[in-house]
Amino acid sequence: MKRFLLSLLVAITAISALQAQPPERTANQDKYYVRRATHFDDLPVHRRDIIMLGNSLTDGAEWNELLRNPHVKNRGIIGDIVQGLYERMEPILKGKPRKIFILSGVNDVSHGVDGDSIGRAMEKLIVLIKQRSPRTKIYLQSMLPFNTDVQMWKLLKGREQVVIDGNRAMEQVAKRQGVTWINLYPLFVDKNGKLREDLTNDGLHLLGPGYLIWRDAILKYTR
Repeated sequence: MKRFLLSLLVAITAISALQAQPPERTANQDKYYVRRATHFDDLPVHRRDIIMLGNSLTDGAEWNELLRNPHVKNRGIIGDIVQGLYERMEPILKGKPRKIFILSGVNDVSHGVDGDSIGRAMEKLIVLIKQRSPRTKIYLQSMLPFNTDVQMWKLLKGREQVVIDGNRAMEQVAKRQGVTWINLYPLFVDKNGKLREDLTNDGLHLLGPGYLIWRDAILKYTR
């Protein structure tokens, strides 16, 4: 875990150095990340489990209740990037879970990463899962849109196209790697290319009805 946290800090620092402005992270967010990551280190994963892997969007849901399945386990952490998922896979992969659902990338977008780079990072993660747990079924989900009209996320301002580019790159990754692609983006976007205002109260994270849409989109894959 210490090696993982050091690697993640180096990755975030390196990305931040390329930006005009640093990522909007607080000391409390960093503490939360460490608390949750170390907690996951000590929680077992079993062969019948379905893992929900991602950032704050995944973190924010009670997935086992939404999907009515006690084998669904939440492994989302606020603020995570794709490389962060890669670095904390060991406790998950040693359990050889039945399925893994991945949703990540918007924090990479806010860190100044382009769509193709997000695709490459995601492919690296998928290759790791396939190598370490070949029987695990992988479901790669698209990034959701965001809406800076609802609340200003200054590091996302004007970067809507990066989400589109990243989703396109990840769809190609899914095809190359033979994993299931789930395109959530059209379910959440409005006519202006932004996250629907009725599904969010801050332009990035989902309200309850948004999670119901997400649940309905993946439910058939969790059986």
